[in-house]
Amino acid sequence: MNLYIDRGATNIRYQIEDSSIVTIKESNIISLIRELTTQYNIKRVYISFAGEVRDNIIISAPNIDIEKLDLSSYFPNIQFKIDNDLNCAILAEAKYWNSRDIVALYIGTGIGAGAISSGNIVRGFSNLAGEIGHIPFKKAPFSCGCGKYNCIELFASGSAVKKWSEYLNKDFKRLEDMPKEIYNNFLEGVLYASATLITLFNPQILVLGGGVIEKNSFLIDYIVENIDRYAYNPNLKDLKIVQTKLKDAPLEGAKLL
Repeated sequence: MNLYIDRGATNIRYQIEDSSIVTIKESNIISLIRELTTQYNIKRVYISFAGEVRDNIIISAPNIDIEKLDLSSYFPNIQFKIDNDLNCAILAEAKYWNSRDIVALYIGTGIGAGAISSGNIVRGFSNLAGEIGHIPFKKAPFSCGCGKYNCIELFASGSAVKKWSEYLNKDFKRLEDMPKEIYNNFLEGVLYASATLITLFNPQILVLGGGVIEKNSFLIDYIVENIDRYAYNPNLKDLKIVQTKLKDAPLEGAKLL
């Protein structure tokens, strides 16, 4: 029996075989797997993880309080296959859109990207390619989960909204409720991230997803209407910019591992 897990920064979603998807708040992944393996005859676990993964070992995560973790040492009789959540998401998006050159930009608690070029995932030397949330953008008065103060994630992500709310001691119900300068920085950050990916990877499709995009679909039109001011224009020819059609691409991608 297979267990599929999407370990995000805020929620955990899991599915056993073809049963319904279950969503729970942040939980200890070891305890969760132990609980489920005592109830079900689980032989294989496939995990999409919002952080650094190498050789099926969880290394770290900027938005999750977790240390290096080799799950196979806790469950020696279970086969694990683990990858970064955006690598999983791009596998699912590529299958859905039937594309061999596609980039996904997901904005949720953090902001990250996954890319497939000529049919292959772009992984980088340490499986860390696509960390668009940690490229330098502007200086913030508080630090990112990675320890820096100038990450784009500090301006254009769900955690950015939370941090600015706490810093200004104001509760923003909508993005539009933020002070004009901070709101404009959010929009600019989304454009900056999108354009950087388009310019670097020259994709056929840029697919946008994540909880922030889902709740603020106007961002799609904003990107389409303004991307030519930021991206390398030849890369915009025949480019499609779309919103994801998948309910949980990282979880669906975990099944493709």
